[in-house]
Formats: sequence, structure tokens, C-alpha cells
Amino acid sequence: MSQPATSTTLRLDVGARETGVLLQRPGAADERFTLPIGLTTLWPMSGPGGGPSPWAIEQAIQVVEDQIEGLHRRVPAGARLSLARGAVAPLRRDGAIQGVDHEAISLDTVERWYQALAARAVGAVSARGTGFDDPAGDALVLILREFMHHLGFDVAHLAG
Repeated sequence: MSQPATSTTLRLDVGARETGVLLQRPGAADERFTLPIGLTTLWPMSGPGGGPSPWAIEQAIQVVEDQIEGLHRRVPAGARLSLARGAVAPLRRDGAIQGVDHEAISLDTVERWYQALAARAVGAVSARGTGFDDPAGDALVLILREFMHHLGFDVAHLAG
């Protein structure tokens, strides 16, 4: 389902310890939020190849959902999701990032990345060697997936 054009934008800047959120709506003052979820806060940073456990993923989903819960009332249908271009750096490791078309990442792509994360968490051999073996990249995938699912975005646009 594609979203109608709008001038409302929700911009995410996912950092190591927190996520900055900027909501820009026409005719309204910008709203800024700082959420205590980041690339190093969802599970232990055990280094490449470690990855979170299934339990850690479930806990992280709940943490992220709790943090974004109040945003859905503020973000109108059809808003545009924008992600700071630098935030995808953990996914560029070993060529892991794929499916980025025209400066955007679709929900379907994020969902594929998440499925690889979940498969790796349960030890699936097929998920090894995908390039998604960095705990920070895993956290980014989970954060982005939850924002997109719960706030109704089909695509995240990369911005400067």
C-alpha cells in the first residue's frame, strides 16, 4: 500500500544510546523527542557474529514499542518517514545492505532483514554469512521495523 503525498515528515536519527525524532507538520511547530533506544541499548554488544538471542529480540521489541507508543497519535496517516543517511552505516558492513532503491528502504526489505536476524538468533545455518552480524546493525533493523510497523510506514527515505 503506497502512502499519499503529504508534507508531514517524521525524521529519525538513530544514535548509539538514543533515537532523536523530529515531527514536522504543516502549520504546526516542530516537535522533537529523544527516545532512550539506540544501537547499543537493546542487547549486549558482543561484537561481530554474536547477535542477540531470541529472548533479547523479544525484550527489545517490547522496549521499542513502549517508547514509540505515544507517537502514533501525533503522526497522521500518509506522513513521510525519513531516516538520517548516516544511520544505515551499521548495515553497510560487508555489503549487507541491499534493497535500497532510489534513496529509500521499503518495509518489505526491512522485514527480510528482520527475518534474517530472527533466523540467526535461533541458530539457522541459512542466516550465517549474510553480513548482518553486527549487533548495532541488528538493533537498527529492529528499531526501523518497529517504527514502520507501528506507525504505518511503507518506506523510509534516506536523508542528509
